[in-house]
Amino acid sequence: MEVVHGAVDAAGRRGEALAFESLNERTEYIFDKTTHTYLGERSYLLKDSKAGKAGQLTGISAVLDRGVADKAGQVPSGGKA
Repeated sequence: MEVVHGAVDAAGRRGEALAFESLNERTEYIFDKTTHTYLGERSYLLKDSKAGKAGQLTGISAVLDRGVADKAGQVPSGGKA
């Protein structure tokens, strides 16, 4: 594990990330620097391979909304269907 300062999620928000490397890929889990709320993640290749060139993005995400529901299938208030 490694701390990455200034990591950026898919929505362009900067935060602090915890990163780990496995099977030629690095994954960074990004958190808000102040609230420590999970923002999203990004993954990229570490070395050139059949999958692509070193540095190529293999995945990126951003959590834009969250909520709590009382049962499966229910949309939280304020959430989107």
